Amino acid sequence: MHRFLLDNDSSNIFHHPIDDLDATLAEVVRECPAQVTTYLLCSGAGSCYWPTRLGHVDPRATALVEAHARGVDPLRLLLEQLKAAGKEIFLSYRMNDVHNPTDADQWNTPRVRLEHPDCIVGLDEVERGDASWMSYCMDYARDDVRAYVLELIEEQIGLYGDLIDGFQLDWMRFPRHLSGTPEEVWAKREIVTDFVGRVRAVLATADRPIALAARVPTTPAGCRHLGFDIAAWTTQDVLDLLVICPFLTTEWQVPVAPFRDLMGERQVPIYSGFDFGFGHQVHFPESLRGICSSLYDTGADGIYVFNFPCWTEYLAARPYHWLDGLDTPAGASKKPLLLAADHRRHRVEGVDQSALLPATVAAGEILAVPLYIPASTLPTWRCLALVQSHGDVRLRINQQPGLEFRHGRAHSGPFRSEILLEYANQYGDADDRPQPADCRTFQIPPDHLAAGDNQVLIENTTAAPLTIERLNLVLW
Repeated sequence: MHRFLLDNDSSNIFHHPIDDLDATLAEVVRECPAQVTTYLLCSGAGSCYWPTRLGHVDPRATALVEAHARGVDPLRLLLEQLKAAGKEIFLSYRMNDVHNPTDADQWNTPRVRLEHPDCIVGLDEVERGDASWMSYCMDYARDDVRAYVLELIEEQIGLYGDLIDGFQLDWMRFPRHLSGTPEEVWAKREIVTDFVGRVRAVLATADRPIALAARVPTTPAGCRHLGFDIAAWTTQDVLDLLVICPFLTTEWQVPVAPFRDLMGERQVPIYSGFDFGFGHQVHFPESLRGICSSLYDTGADGIYVFNFPCWTEYLAARPYHWLDGLDTPAGASKKPLLLAADHRRHRVEGVDQSALLPATVAAGEILAVPLYIPASTLPTWRCLALVQSHGDVRLRINQQPGLEFRHGRAHSGPFRSEILLEYANQYGDADDRPQPADCRTFQIPPDHLAAGDNQVLIENTTAAPLTIERLNLVLW
């Protein structure tokens, strides 16, 4: 089934002062693009966005707290308006959100973790003093954790089961749910499979059909790392659609075929997704077209846009018009568009696909970087490649040389840090945008490109090591 799915994390709505609730919710609905078929609204993380009796509402979300005190449920009002606008609506629940797990006010700490601090996957890491955020993820091998989360889901279905079309288990926010080594986690996979089945049974108690979705890693290996037995989920008929999407990044090649092989005879729709950035770059229109072209080309039934309003909440007007055309392969492949090499930033080892960049190349050595070019984006009449290399490099693609590209008048210099006009996140780090002197640009003859896998060779032509941080390819 074709869908174009938009996942709104809700914080950009409920964590800001709201003077006129009705007008604010109406604007959220009105600005949603027509091509969005399915709207997923985050219902909660460690705290809840609904008037809960079992968990707690983030006290910083003053608009929600005040509305609940008046007996008003903004989450339901927004779902009703989205439904009236003709959208398929899902609640999306984050199975292990651990934003700021050690904050003194415990605004995002689930009740079960308050009552049982030892219910986390990385208890030994906390005791050693080398914990990360994900050390505080709840361990679903524990009965109390599963019971608590299931109660929260039951509460949501009790409140909204007459209204919603689907419910998503967002296992990627954050992706650690069982303690132990990867092999020990896989040995516990039936625990998660049984839990997903229990959620399915809860949804079946509603008066209308509610589809069950799950957001998981982009490879079967990543799913195995987390204890997700996709074959069992589909064989046992507990899942209606699957979303494959990395943790907090963009993977430029996400093959769907391995998941279809796992599913066997019981196939369900598979939607491929991405987050709001790639490396230190924030998505902009041309890169959005590039990633969606790639996801369609590798077999996705539709596109899942995660966290798109996340950074745009700082703008006076969110640029939803950037999504125009992305709901179809033809629209997504409209040029110009940008493709990129996978960057290691914001990836979870073992869960997300590995990436080559950034990489240090010794003097005179060559770095081989794979780059996927969707068939729908070819032929092209013009191609430019940009390498953030911090020095002089030579570039070849599929064994054919690229020519260094000179811009404008000689005195302006040959170097540029961007090919297209990119979105500059003023709230990001000052060095997120590279300096022009650190970049080299090359013109690639179009007939050097091939649909599918391409190999880019970057040769360090200096006498010192260079760190290659970025590889972008723009097609016209």
